Amino acid sequence: MTRLTLKIFLWLFACLLFCISAGLGLMYYYEDELPPLSELQHYDMSAGSEVYDINDNLIHTFAFEKRNLIKVKELPPYVISALLATEDVRFFDHWGLDQTGFLRAFASNIKNLSFSQGASTITQQLARNMFLTTDKKIARKIKELVLAIRIEQHYSKEEILEMYFNKVLFGIGIYGIQAASQRYFGKDAKDLTLPEGALIVGITQLPGAYYPIRHPERSVKRRNIVLSRMLAEEVITKEEYEEAVQTPLVLYKDKTNYKAADYFTEHVRIILEKKYGTKQLFAGGMKIYTTIDMDLQQYADSVLNRHLTKFEEKNNYEVQYSHFPQDTSDFKTEYVQGAVFAVDPETGYVPLMIGGRNFNHSKWNRIIRAKRQPGSSFKPLIYSSALESGYTPATVIEDQPLIYVESDTVYWQPNNYSYKFSGYTRMREALKYSRNIYAIKMLTDIGPVKAVRMAKRFGLSTKIYPVFSLAAGTCEVYPWELISSYTAFAGGGERVNPVYIRRVEDANGNILEVAEIEKIKVLEPKTAYLMANLMKSVIEEGTGAGVKWRGYKWPGAGKTGTTDDFNDAWFIGYNRKMVLGVWVGFDENKTLGKGQSGAVAALPVWPKIMKYAMEKDAPKNRLGRAVINSDDLDFEMPAGIITEKISKETGLLPKSVLDETLTEYFIAGTEPTPLMDTLRYNFIPTIYKPMDGDTLYFDMGGTLPENLAADSAWADSFMVNLEDKTVISVDSLRKHWNGIK
Repeated sequence: MTRLTLKIFLWLFACLLFCISAGLGLMYYYEDELPPLSELQHYDMSAGSEVYDINDNLIHTFAFEKRNLIKVKELPPYVISALLATEDVRFFDHWGLDQTGFLRAFASNIKNLSFSQGASTITQQLARNMFLTTDKKIARKIKELVLAIRIEQHYSKEEILEMYFNKVLFGIGIYGIQAASQRYFGKDAKDLTLPEGALIVGITQLPGAYYPIRHPERSVKRRNIVLSRMLAEEVITKEEYEEAVQTPLVLYKDKTNYKAADYFTEHVRIILEKKYGTKQLFAGGMKIYTTIDMDLQQYADSVLNRHLTKFEEKNNYEVQYSHFPQDTSDFKTEYVQGAVFAVDPETGYVPLMIGGRNFNHSKWNRIIRAKRQPGSSFKPLIYSSALESGYTPATVIEDQPLIYVESDTVYWQPNNYSYKFSGYTRMREALKYSRNIYAIKMLTDIGPVKAVRMAKRFGLSTKIYPVFSLAAGTCEVYPWELISSYTAFAGGGERVNPVYIRRVEDANGNILEVAEIEKIKVLEPKTAYLMANLMKSVIEEGTGAGVKWRGYKWPGAGKTGTTDDFNDAWFIGYNRKMVLGVWVGFDENKTLGKGQSGAVAALPVWPKIMKYAMEKDAPKNRLGRAVINSDDLDFEMPAGIITEKISKETGLLPKSVLDETLTEYFIAGTEPTPLMDTLRYNFIPTIYKPMDGDTLYFDMGGTLPENLAADSAWADSFMVNLEDKTVISVDSLRKHWNGIK
């Protein structure tokens, strides 16, 4: 050996020692910045919590990183071979660092004066994905190597592969090969074909660039590179390679519109995050079995949006839903909004919740969080109170102009929707056609306080004031509460609390909670039946008649609702199987336009959704048509309900065979008698006296005339006829209400 050769050798040896020493020093320096050994040994490959619908179909995952875990032994051998051939051919021979690959990459980086060549092993990639960032700085590479060595010391090669397949990114927002397989091909990873497995493995190099949803051609080219590497490593044959590269990419197109349930799943998130905490919900691997019916949800979402799109076009609104891209996020929605909510009156299960037209546009859940005026959809609660107070479906009140006066000033002058008056009107007719004057006079009789108490019994939690305008639904309610309150009518007097979650299991299958059906008695069964029977008239002949000619042909009941200035439009209908409510309006609480009532704006959505709900799971005949027993949907008449033929005009027993009659339903003991006919007891409510003139005046305060103040009879009656008006004393009226509470 010459002197020069010896010098070169010693120089190279010194450089090598220096590099080794420097490397060891840097590794020691950065060791304190790495996770402790205990964290590495107990690294939790957490999975999000899965949400299932009523049919146990997966519809959503709450997760920080969306992944579904799989065992490496479940994967086809060629999927593992694809990864090894592409990313780390010497995986089973090295201890975390591939020395050959490292030296080759090091030489290339020195030559090019860059650090573009990484030569990371699978273990190094796993270390980076578990604990580090993806930058290419020297510090990160050193930390990555140290972590890789640690991982190799504490995990077997099979465990490392399993963590890799479950941890790394296989596309935008898709973690783990199982989630990728389900997203791209609609199957479990264990069922992947060779070209499918090669495509997914190829994504890992650049998950965004090779994302097949956005870049299908680019991902196929990358797949073919993976296949060529497999051929070069002789893990597939030439024939398998040629067949695989010729296979066209066919991505799975899930027809399920999971976004249709976004308002529901967000409501579930709020409930469970409060109960179990964010970490448990998003990383605890829970299984959440809900009540949502995804088929019905998707159908209802499409029906609502189609109807409102046509509704917007018909009314030529300045701002319309179609003006905005569907993926635009979080802005003030000035177009017409709509919401739908359904509940099973027997179980309380909520199969349907639509809180708005597009969750991306607005996360505001109008069913759960909005406070809206119910209009006439509130009237059934007042009618229920009246029935409990002795009214019957045949009770007659005169529908005539009505003026409230306070201190000789007009205080309120309510009107019917049609601005027309019908004279003497039976209760059934008044509810059927939503006559405001009838409801207001009836509320004056029973007292607003009693109606407020009834609303609380029905489950309404908003502040409701005991005012006369309550008869026209001027209070504010949460839509879900009002719609749920109708379960008392469908359920024979028992209201059921809505149920959104059937049960929750932890990651090991242990049951954390199971829903309990909670029913609250609101009405006597006889009163509930009379109300359901009255509301049947609404959809058979009244303001809700559009239900029938729009396709719903089975027994049902319901009520429309329209507020002043047409700001809110409602229709809430039901049968024994389901209560379904629809609301339409603007978020800014402005008018929908003249004539845009509940029957026009909201009702058209109802029959299509209810018809679909009734038919979807019903048995089919040989022609494929649903077979539905109407008796299963109709309201069961309890004991104590009788029928009586009455005069259509007076609501009493007919005076002669010439009287036009009809059959009416009564609670036994409240039916009209011959004595009532003589006393005209049921012709108008007990508080009203026959009066002169066409207008009834309520004086809500002020000084009484001297002749009345001195009249002892005033203490027994709060209504006295004067020459030109009827005066009502508020004090005496309160005594009357106190006497009937």
